[in-house]
Order: sequence, then C-alpha cells, then structure tokens
Amino acid sequence: MTTRADTHDLDKLRRWKKDLEATPSDAPPVFAVFLVSGDDRAAHNVFRAFRTSFEESNLGFSHLVIFGQHGVSETARRLRDKLGLEAEGGPLLVLFSGDCSQPKVVALPAGEGSDSRSYAGPGWQDALDQAITRIGEPETGKAAVFQVLKEICTELVNLN
Repeated sequence: MTTRADTHDLDKLRRWKKDLEATPSDAPPVFAVFLVSGDDRAAHNVFRAFRTSFEESNLGFSHLVIFGQHGVSETARRLRDKLGLEAEGGPLLVLFSGDCSQPKVVALPAGEGSDSRSYAGPGWQDALDQAITRIGEPETGKAAVFQVLKEICTELVNLN
C-alpha cells in the first residue's frame, strides 16, 4: 500500500532529479540531503536553518532537499541504502560539498526541539559553515558530484 509519505517523497525525488538536470553549470557543487522522519521536529528546524542560508546564497531546490517529512518513505529507505547508511538510523544530513563524491554524513537531533541551535557541537552547524564557505570558492570537480547525484536519482526513480 502506498502511503502519503511514499507519494510525497517519490514526487520530490522526481522533482529533484529534474532540477539537478536543469542546474546551471556554474552553480556551486554544494548539495544537502536531509533524511528525517515526521517526528524529527528538531531536524526539520536544522533543515530550515540550511534553507535560509542557501536561499541567501541563491541556491534552490536542487541544492537542498529533505525526505521523510511526512513519515519514512520507501524512497528515503532506498536513498539511505544507496548512500550506505543504516536503514533504520536516526535523522541525518548528507552533505556533498566539494570536489569528491564522498559526502559528509552528520547525525541530526531526533524528536522534538523548539530551538535547533541548542543542538550545537561539531555536527550540523559545522556542516552548514562548510557548505557556505564552499559556495564562495572557485568551481572544481562539480561534474563528479553532479554525476553521482544524477545517477542516484535516476536509479531510484527507475525502481518505481
């Protein structure tokens, strides 16, 4: 049975694939993928912090996407598997921000939380700072990052 989460995330995956294909060649090679559940309000707040910073840098949907907002979907599970992550792990940020195809994986706060900034430490704030710094650097190796993400999207879309 297809759930609302499954439908929502599959539609989002298709849109992400389309937006990646339309991303200008001079766009920064910075891509943040959030894998959460519907109950991970604190992780959703972290996503909002990323969205605000990315919007200020004129980066759109192809650079920042979240899966699992309405519950853990089959798309989110397959994406975790494709990235070599635990299927039933907690909320994560997968950040591609450089000239290699290996992303930085950051555990995010699970459950409720009214202030995402209270979850400091070496995790998400450092990843956000790294991403913002990378946005302003000269373009190198973007083709490799784009290729990896496009291949992942194509493979997962074709499974459905």
